[in-house]
Amino acid sequence: MASTPHEIENDNPETALRKTLASLDAQRTAIQEEADAIIAELTTPPREGVEPMGLDTPLVDQEGYPRGDIDVYRARSQRNRFRVLKTDHKELEGKVEALLVRLANLKNSNPTETKAGSDEIARRRAPKPKPKYDAVTGKWVVMNWDGSVAGIKDGDKLNFHDLSENRGTQQQTSQSSVPSNPSERSASSVAATSRPPPPREVRRPFARVDGVAVDSPASSAGMKVGDLVTRFGPLHVDNHDRLRALAKLVPEVANERGTIRLLVLRRTGGNDNNGDNNYSDERQWKSLELMLRPMPFPGRGLLGCHIVPCS
Repeated sequence: MASTPHEIENDNPETALRKTLASLDAQRTAIQEEADAIIAELTTPPREGVEPMGLDTPLVDQEGYPRGDIDVYRARSQRNRFRVLKTDHKELEGKVEALLVRLANLKNSNPTETKAGSDEIARRRAPKPKPKYDAVTGKWVVMNWDGSVAGIKDGDKLNFHDLSENRGTQQQTSQSSVPSNPSERSASSVAATSRPPPPREVRRPFARVDGVAVDSPASSAGMKVGDLVTRFGPLHVDNHDRLRALAKLVPEVANERGTIRLLVLRRTGGNDNNGDNNYSDERQWKSLELMLRPMPFPGRGLLGCHIVPCS
């Protein structure tokens, strides 16, 4: 239960400062949770085959007209709200730092407590690590100044650097399955499956590149029309969910400024496709490893290619 102004006035200066700090920290947590929700909405495709609204991608098509496949008004409103939250969060951090300095000055008579206050200020000012995917809750989380977790319930009881700590065996097992590679870590929320990935690379394709835009990330990665995709980051023929998992993976990796490892099959020697689907025949098909980095470019989307299911 929050303290009333009258109760705070009757407290000694140190207690009053601590209560004010607790109130500001609660506000900061609420702002962070709202910002996380906005990020999730803007980076998640509204439906299959539609590019997400994005945090800063253009809201107009190539001809300069507003995009007809998304709610442009909603996108602008959420982007503006996100900017306001960032400003409010920065102001709160400034207030918290000022109060921590005052609190440290009150403890000058106790060297141990003074050092603790200085350490707290240093931790609050230190650069925060990048958000981390929590496989147990299926959410992205960030670290609080004290090393606990923001963005999920009971995050104050968890260690950001070891999300399995203080969790049950089943939760620890889920956490240990999160890949360390950024692109695969991003995709673990969208490519969860009851079966583990195959122990070796699968040459059976599940998607075909149907178009590649000029000067796009796909073009820079070396993708070509007709390439058959056998691996897209952690996704393969058994877990791509009718390509929906690809649509969720791409914006997550783009937000991390990460790279997706692709394995594609490309017909060798310019041979025409005569119905031979023996993809293990290296005389007909060669396997290529490509590194694709999703990012905004003058065209639409984050890749600049059109991928369709491969029958």
